[in-house]
Amino acid sequence: MCDLEADVPAICAAHGSDPIRFLDSDLAMLAEDGILDIEKGFIRVRQEHRFVVRSVAAAFDAFLDRVVP
Repeated sequence: MCDLEADVPAICAAHGSDPIRFLDSDLAMLAEDGILDIEKGFIRVRQEHRFVVRSVAAAFDAFLDRVVP
């Protein structure tokens, strides 16, 4: 994400995960909002929205799914 882009299938393959899990959830919503583009599993944050790159990266953060008591 340092270059505002990521190859989601390659990242998922390296970590044994399904790219559809990411591409059909939060990332799809961000694409609908015009924040990023998705093409063949490759995501690219639009330059004018680079200030929200942490929100895009959060889609990959396993700790955000956990509820802390």
